Amino acid sequence: MKNFSEAVLPHLPSLRRFARGHCQNVDAADALVLATLKKLRVRWLWMGHSNVRLSALRLMCRLVDGQASATPTADHSESYGQKFIGPAIALSKLAPVQRSSILLTSVERLSHREAAQVLDISEGELLRLLPQAREQLRLIVEAPFRQTLINRPYLRRVK
Repeated sequence: MKNFSEAVLPHLPSLRRFARGHCQNVDAADALVLATLKKLRVRWLWMGHSNVRLSALRLMCRLVDGQASATPTADHSESYGQKFIGPAIALSKLAPVQRSSILLTSVERLSHREAAQVLDISEGELLRLLPQAREQLRLIVEAPFRQTLINRPYLRRVK
């Protein structure tokens, strides 16, 4: 059996990428990765030969869910008037489970079964959650463009 460092080292870029999708700045993402690695280290002896990447992502999802429930939800409607919403801002406006489902399937390229295992939900529930999350993300990204269309007339006079 590999030691902890050898098992975790190849998965660090993936963990940082996933944490960066959940946090607005790099320092918070690195703190999330560090907290995940500390929890994973404690459980290392009891994990056996399970998938280290999936276990770490599962722990990180639990930490993110815990942080989301501890902090009050902010109203992001005032920033919809911006001209451009970047991917990080748009993702931050989603619920943590929706954000995690999109990041796991689209960015980390996990199968639906693996993503459902990480999120501790059934595969059917994940397949129901993903289209809702993508639609919500589409609405958030398109909001500034829809706002500019409302302010201007659609048609000009045509003869």
